[in-house]
Amino acid sequence: MLKSVIHGDLRNQTGSNVCYRIRNVGHVPAVVYGHNTNTRAIELDKREIDHIIRSYGTNVLFDLEVGINHETVMIKEIQRNPLTDEIRHIDFQRIAGNKPIHTTVPIRLIGKEKVESSIGVVQQQLREVHIECLPDRIPESLEVDISSLAPGNPLKIADVEFAEEISILNEPYEVVAALTKAEKAIETVEDEDLLEKVLEVPEDLK
Repeated sequence: MLKSVIHGDLRNQTGSNVCYRIRNVGHVPAVVYGHNTNTRAIELDKREIDHIIRSYGTNVLFDLEVGINHETVMIKEIQRNPLTDEIRHIDFQRIAGNKPIHTTVPIRLIGKEKVESSIGVVQQQLREVHIECLPDRIPESLEVDISSLAPGNPLKIADVEFAEEISILNEPYEVVAALTKAEKAIETVEDEDLLEKVLEVPEDLK
């Protein structure tokens, strides 16, 4: 299901100087590739694409409109400014509805309240999984039930039942979540705090 229309304008020039000028006028440089066709360089309205990503995320299908042409695409990569988090560049991948694609999907743990207590804390070690499926079968997230999680018996990929139309590409032995004793979790935080203090540079030595 297409979530939204993204409007783009074709650009004939590429390079860092061109991208700099595009950003200066409130646009975002981008490219579209895949599906056995040539890569196209485009530019997007920054406010529009910011709003679309905040509303729908990146793991969905979009209708990319460039002039009179429409293509079904997914956002494959977003480059951001490390200081301001502003979008600097976007890669779109063309999608064919009848061909499986690879993507990542976030994991959402359910049943956490049933196993956590004053002596046990759930630690989520895997926050997303790599999957292969048809474009119209991509879930927004995958729910993993941890209500039967026990200390010393972590939940691994191999222990989880996923929908048949989705192929999980992660290794079976990867740990999704584990139940740890509360004292160990507290000790870990305290150790990290102690390390921070050790690494602090005294004011008179700066």
